[in-house]
Amino acid sequence: MDLCIKKFIEFEAKDWDKFVYSNSMGWAHLLYDVTSIDRFSYWKNLSFGIVNKDNNDEIYMLVQLYKTPKNLNSRWGYILKDNLSKKQFNKVKICFQSYIQEIINKYSIEDFSISLPPLSEKNNPKNCSLVNPLIYFNFFPKLRYTSIIDLSKPDEKMLADCEETTRQAIRKLKKSDKYEIVESTGSKKDLEEYIKLHKETYTRTGAISGIINDKYHENMFFNLIPKGICRVFFLKNKQTKKYIASVAILIFKNTAYYWWGSSTNYKEIGINKYLLFNVICIVRESFNKTGYFETGGTYIYLRNGKSKGLTDYKKCFGTFLHPIYMGSYLSSETKIKTKNNNSKNKIKKRKIKIDKKINIKKIEKSGNLIFQ
Repeated sequence: MDLCIKKFIEFEAKDWDKFVYSNSMGWAHLLYDVTSIDRFSYWKNLSFGIVNKDNNDEIYMLVQLYKTPKNLNSRWGYILKDNLSKKQFNKVKICFQSYIQEIINKYSIEDFSISLPPLSEKNNPKNCSLVNPLIYFNFFPKLRYTSIIDLSKPDEKMLADCEETTRQAIRKLKKSDKYEIVESTGSKKDLEEYIKLHKETYTRTGAISGIINDKYHENMFFNLIPKGICRVFFLKNKQTKKYIASVAILIFKNTAYYWWGSSTNYKEIGINKYLLFNVICIVRESFNKTGYFETGGTYIYLRNGKSKGLTDYKKCFGTFLHPIYMGSYLSSETKIKTKNNNSKNKIKKRKIKIDKKINIKKIEKSGNLIFQ
């Protein structure tokens, strides 16, 4: 078996996506058209695959990877071919590590962070392992949580499970009959409205650095929406005919992810909750009331700040917590550094113990024994 690296630009989209759809670690974020567009203009796409040259470039692994100014980022990780033998797995691991080390050395990378999609068949609530699988590729294991809705629950539970203030807002806005939910067809006009809402939201909330480049959104509207990978919804004021909020979601089989949300500085309380709840229900119907909807990263432990507000919003729809497996890569240099640091700590602890013994002996001689 002759494994080698195949760069992203060398792949045909159909071959890449076939692997994503046919293996249990696959999810929408790893599809070719999503991977191809960098979120920020200063990101460099270094995504790659590991293929078997002896068998017509059969794919064994796909890795989504971007280089930021100083770091490597694999926000949605990798996909391994299902049912690899132990021998095949070890060869893939060696090939992966060798290439990653080459990239680290070439660009003087300081950190390599990674996470795995929680809604893939492998990691979803039904099948999720209790062990972070990233440890097998020499990543230091980390963990955070996301909020997920089980779409198979009974109809009456969809609203009943929402928090009380959310239920009240949804019922009030529905009764007012002032708003209409419109799904985008991927038109240029819709794109312009969407970008306008996106930039207004990020500017208003003081997150200007988080504004995504326009090409990223163009890919969403002109490529992903027509293929059914992405769906975008607007909340329209019936009286003014203006769009006042938007929601973009990613779709993969019978799972969905709340990708982006934005709104104008509209005074009516609860419009974002009203829009997202209705989008969740629309998606649920399209999945025949099966699967999962992920509202996104949740930080329950926070007591204040912007992330606390986002957490409260994401968990208000009757969600449950589910782990996102993450990791920081330990290269050969990192291991040596860690080992040296451990040795220094041992020496330091030993020195403290010796100093304590010396102090105790000095105190004993003076006739005053005090425990320090």
